[in-house]
Amino acid sequence: MTVPDIRVPAPPKGQMASEQVLSRARSLRLDRILVPLDGSNESEQALPYAAIIARRLGGEINLFHCLQPMHPVQIGRPGHLPYPDAQHDRGSHLATAYLDEVKTRLKPHGLNARWNVGTGNAAALIAYRAATGKFGLTLLAAHTRPRVVRGIQANATTDLWRLTAGPLFLINRAHIRLNGSMPPHPETIFVPVRGGGTSRTAMPVASALAMALNSRLVLLLNTPAVKESGGAKSIDTVTPERIAAERLAEELRGQGCRAEVENVMGGVIGVARRQLQERGSWVVAGSHMRSGLGRLIRGSDGDNFLRQCRGPLIVVPEASVARAREKSIRKQMAPQDSALLVR
Repeated sequence: MTVPDIRVPAPPKGQMASEQVLSRARSLRLDRILVPLDGSNESEQALPYAAIIARRLGGEINLFHCLQPMHPVQIGRPGHLPYPDAQHDRGSHLATAYLDEVKTRLKPHGLNARWNVGTGNAAALIAYRAATGKFGLTLLAAHTRPRVVRGIQANATTDLWRLTAGPLFLINRAHIRLNGSMPPHPETIFVPVRGGGTSRTAMPVASALAMALNSRLVLLLNTPAVKESGGAKSIDTVTPERIAAERLAEELRGQGCRAEVENVMGGVIGVARRQLQERGSWVVAGSHMRSGLGRLIRGSDGDNFLRQCRGPLIVVPEASVARAREKSIRKQMAPQDSALLVR
């Protein structure tokens, strides 16, 4: 395990968000951030992004590390109490020392942090901790796999995608490597506007973050290209979807949010290209959070965004999916609550 040299960008110049704006973000629990760490440099890439949100909202970062379960050594006659496994005991001491040091490194930045250590399946424990601790964001460096490999052998990211009941702030390890540098403050937050209700699902989180962080909110309307004379292509801007998006942007501007509407071509690829043009921008997308065979066959917009976007992505599950998953994970993992060590 390593101890990171955490660097956090200074807050942007300008007027701080009003207490009303901050209260709105806090009502969504965006000031409570869960950051799973496995001790690697890659997982620690999540810390500066968590710090950006926590410092702006006056929030708290909860660090979490999961130990693999190990059976105690069975010695002595039947009925004799077994001794704890020495290797697992050393792992627990190392994990707590590591998280304590990370907490210490966050303190000079004015950030409050706590930590938890659990034993069991990592994805299940993260999902359970996020639900029971009422965290508004789970922020982690994600590892994507090819779809065929993922269908045969899942990893922690895939399992968490299947279990989580709350928004995931994901950093694609293949695309984002801070290496000790500071991430830029998100001047722009993009929200892909597509058919169905997933765009509406993402809007409360996106608008609350944009207003709290004093960022511009851009609704990206996926519009097919229209052929003109001479074979050229342009974007048709006069559509019912565009009118609806403009009305939504106007409503958000009335609430104090700097909202705009843009048309993009190319679906997910178009959104990823647009994000590249705005250094440090974030994408907030709603998702059905499909998993298993349904995800493999029907695909997932959230999964596609994670693979293509070269910047941070916040995936917000639909409300019905979130409710069902929270109920399920609480029921299945309740006995694990006693195994969580909190500081």
